[in-house]
Amino acid sequence: MNEEIVLIARLKVKEDSVETAKSAALAIVEDSRAEDGNINYDVHQAIDDPSLFIWHETWKSKAAIDEHFGTPFFQTFFATVEPLAAEPPVITLTKKLT
Repeated sequence: MNEEIVLIARLKVKEDSVETAKSAALAIVEDSRAEDGNINYDVHQAIDDPSLFIWHETWKSKAAIDEHFGTPFFQTFFATVEPLAAEPPVITLTKKLT
């Protein structure tokens, strides 16, 4: 059975916080991709709204996601961007159908 989980996250930040949020997001890409449980980790910025960031990540299991959320670098990232948020972040865990 395939336990892979695709995580889609959405974070809208305050207009004056775009560059800070972008730097924080990019700072954890390499470490996230290096995790044993990671299959892919991509950060996107909306073309029509630069304050909107979307993560598309594939993990080997829910346990791998939980481990990711517990890493010191992710904790630092979240502590940095949480006060920059214009809306609560939305994280959706999905399973690929095809």
